[in-house]
Amino acid sequence: MNRRYLVALSFLLAAGITACAPGVTEAPPVLLTNPQGNRVEALAMTTPRANAAAIRLRDGRVLICGGTATGEIGGVLSSAELYDPVARTFTPTGSMTVPRTGQTITMLLDGRVLLTGGDQNAGYRSQLASAEIYDPGSGAFTATGSMSTPREGHTATILRDGRVLVAGGSPNGIQATDSAEIYDPSSGTFSRTGHLHQPRVAHVAALLGTGKVLIAGGGRGGMPGGYISYDTAEIYDPASSSFTAVRAHMKSDRVGAAAVKLNDGRVLIVGGKSGRVVMSRVRNLGSLTPLNTAEIFDPESGTFIRTGDMSAPHYLGTATLLNDGSVLVVGGWTIRGPVVVGMRDAEVYQPETNRFFRAGQTNVARLTNTATLLNDGEVLIAGGVAEKGLITSSVEFYSPKQHRFLMVPETFAATE
Repeated sequence: MNRRYLVALSFLLAAGITACAPGVTEAPPVLLTNPQGNRVEALAMTTPRANAAAIRLRDGRVLICGGTATGEIGGVLSSAELYDPVARTFTPTGSMTVPRTGQTITMLLDGRVLLTGGDQNAGYRSQLASAEIYDPGSGAFTATGSMSTPREGHTATILRDGRVLVAGGSPNGIQATDSAEIYDPSSGTFSRTGHLHQPRVAHVAALLGTGKVLIAGGGRGGMPGGYISYDTAEIYDPASSSFTAVRAHMKSDRVGAAAVKLNDGRVLIVGGKSGRVVMSRVRNLGSLTPLNTAEIFDPESGTFIRTGDMSAPHYLGTATLLNDGSVLVVGGWTIRGPVVVGMRDAEVYQPETNRFFRAGQTNVARLTNTATLLNDGEVLIAGGVAEKGLITSSVEFYSPKQHRFLMVPETFAATE
């Protein structure tokens, strides 16, 4: 595999999909047996999507936009759709101003949605500096100010005052940047703000209770000797518009991890890949090691605390905070022969025990899927790279009450 594909999230996705059989890109529909004994298609999005962006709107609907349908040049999508949990349907909404995959998605204080950067093509791609706004009221996307540099594998974090911090990423799919900027919704413009202590791509970010932002892990390419992954972290302070290095190091270097702020203000960081051989501090630049470990950042002590291990490595998986304060971890990367495919493993982290427990398996294997908490407490799992490296339009729902994944919402299943 070309090491360039290890630089950022979309390269990793493209590497797996291009290993598929020529001309075969879309996973077949999932069939279910209904109460009448007939085979019917399960609920699905209007189009297959991997590496898309999703967010729950204020009215409870879920916006899912962009991504790639084929993993090939020309396969990146500008289309978007809405899941309506009342009607239990997916319907198209306005299209983005440009095709995007791997873009960030952020809810603004007024209910509009900000999308930044990403890639305009898979494979030989062009990174985007542009940004746009989705208005749920009109169902339309409109361009807003552009960032100072193109970015993929970056983060976007809303601050307490409603502005958005955009940090790091790669401007060209090879190198990482240490630049950061602030989006101001009132003016629709981006402005530079400080510099990261290290250029980072595929890192994690979380807003802390203090109003500061944790930036942790990630890595950088374009270096002599190959790709470097980080066990370092830093804090952005909006008051001083500056980044400060965290003295404590993470328990592991991590690129492509997932993170979520817990109800007690600490931050859970799960999975990813390490540039070191597991159980060793020796660099392993040729092949990053998927991680089944996780850790907690404690803002009060400024330290990282290791949790219990997950049952399986989750690299490029999703982490979703559930209503009871636990965290659902779904999917990620695995290799079957020459093909990168999704995984079906899922688990739940319980803060009170500091341990992970198996959450069963998804009905469809998934990599770079989306995971969105619904108002009723279920989690909508949508799209991604499935079995045989094919991109799927299928969706399923994690039910915390039943501790399992359903191909239809629990409320729908209960009324059939």
